[in-house]
Amino acid sequence: MEGNHSVLSLTIVVTLSFLIPIILHRLRWRFLPVVVVEIIAGLLLGKSGLGLIHDDQWLSLLSSLGLIYLMFLSGLEIDFESFRVKSKKPSQANPLVLSAVTFVLILLISCGFALLMQWLGLVRDPWFMTLLISTISLSIVVPTLKDKGITNTPYGQTILLTAVISDFATMILLSLYVAFSANNLTKPFLLLILFVVVFFVYRFSLRFATNKLIERISRESVQLGTRGVFALILFFVVLSEEVGAESILGAFLAGVIVSLLAPSKEFTHQLTSFGFGFLIPIFFFMVGATMELHNLFGDANVLLLLPLIIISYYVSKLLPVLIWRKWFSWKETLGAGFLLPSTLSLIIAGTAVGLELGVISENVQAALIVGAVLSCVISPILFQRTVPEHVETSTRKISLIGANTINLALAKQLHQDGYEVAIYTSDPSSDQQERNYPFPMVTLSALEPEELSNYDVLNSDYVVALTSDEPLNVRIANWAKSGGVENVICRMDSEQRSEELTEGVQLFSTFLSNRLLLQVLIEYPSLLKMLEKDDCMYEVTVNNERLHNRFIRDLSFLDDALVIRIFRGNDLLIPHGNTQIRVGDILLISGDKELVRQIERAMA
Repeated sequence: MEGNHSVLSLTIVVTLSFLIPIILHRLRWRFLPVVVVEIIAGLLLGKSGLGLIHDDQWLSLLSSLGLIYLMFLSGLEIDFESFRVKSKKPSQANPLVLSAVTFVLILLISCGFALLMQWLGLVRDPWFMTLLISTISLSIVVPTLKDKGITNTPYGQTILLTAVISDFATMILLSLYVAFSANNLTKPFLLLILFVVVFFVYRFSLRFATNKLIERISRESVQLGTRGVFALILFFVVLSEEVGAESILGAFLAGVIVSLLAPSKEFTHQLTSFGFGFLIPIFFFMVGATMELHNLFGDANVLLLLPLIIISYYVSKLLPVLIWRKWFSWKETLGAGFLLPSTLSLIIAGTAVGLELGVISENVQAALIVGAVLSCVISPILFQRTVPEHVETSTRKISLIGANTINLALAKQLHQDGYEVAIYTSDPSSDQQERNYPFPMVTLSALEPEELSNYDVLNSDYVVALTSDEPLNVRIANWAKSGGVENVICRMDSEQRSEELTEGVQLFSTFLSNRLLLQVLIEYPSLLKMLEKDDCMYEVTVNNERLHNRFIRDLSFLDDALVIRIFRGNDLLIPHGNTQIRVGDILLISGDKELVRQIERAMA
């Protein structure tokens, strides 16, 4: 009977996790995040409601695995490329720096609230209370950002990193607090060993991932990469518990290692689908199902302390986030201030530790947990209603080094296509023609990297070295690539100097271009006519995980646009209606420019 009872509760949870997104979509309640509805459903069907969902062994185990896997995905979602300050435009914030500053301010304001609570006689230890108030729940932030589709944007990465730093720092500080409270000075040393192990495992995994033998073993039925990921998660979970830290810290570090290995988007989508498709919804259901609101609200002291707890959660996050207004809109800034107060997992774990140490009472524990649950329900809703559906992306910037008739014509066409173009030249006569072009033309004494470094060249999305001096083009291209520019093109008519170029620099040869153009004119004259039409071809990368394995015929937003080719890794596919697109695919699309821009937003 107990086994049947366990399966029944699990069946109810899994069935509802399948139905809830469908119901929300049909009702068009986009402002309501799925995780919030799952927590509310757990409250209605669990201990505080109808009692249909019971905290049995199956659900307890799967819920714990869901939290562990969610923390792993939180580490996996970090885009370490966004840490590179060199590649950031002055108008964009560096997510790592901004997140670190924000957390310091959060910690200071949290400390102020904790001291106030001590002065009012509500808490005993303000330093322990500071850590609990400053926590941010990755388990709420990550799913909410993914629902909004902005995880990989600078705005989404800044929110994510603020939550990561907060969770990570408070986990470490909480472990150190417990160690010093128990006069156990070996725990800080054990935590140091944990990070040393992370470094060595990463270095070993880096060699393991490039092993050709592994590529041969990783067949469709073996899925060696997936097996390795789960082995890595469990290894660090066990190691974290052995050194006295929380298991979620180990899971998060495992995700960081996998993210540093730069897995393919398709593999990342495979890992994400498993978590959000099965384990993670069970965790959110059980958060609500295990809450006993009857007992919590039966204590008058909880009702007095609860409003102050909730205020501290929101004020300590909202005030520091106001500095974001320099880089983001008011709606985005306030949206981040509404989402970051959500806190859950560390509050549950931290209050249990505080109760064991005797630094907080059961009333304070109850108020903290109830406030955390309410923040998890309120914050995502406020975020969804405040933040615009699409975060605007900046115009791509191109720096053309060298000015001649061809370059000027190219710059004019790129400007018409919506690019931000700037030409840098050493020809003084070009100043007389500057007014004839709608883009800036900067005249320098010499087109050397030392001169170019005084301007905004390294903040470009593309740097194209087009002078008639090949050695100079090589120097400029290598300088731009080492400076963090992702796309660098170097003009070079002879192949002798190609070995001097830094890896990743693309080569442009006028001789080769003319030969290919002549060949196209002879063999494929119709293709050239199509390229000369106003409806040009564009490359669009599929980043939207909701479109993974969708058929082309079902993509209504394509409208009159035509998918010419699909580039998938090293494969070139000829698409048709029954072709499925995947995350990471590059689609070659022919169509109107405005329509293609809409397609880019849909696939972002």
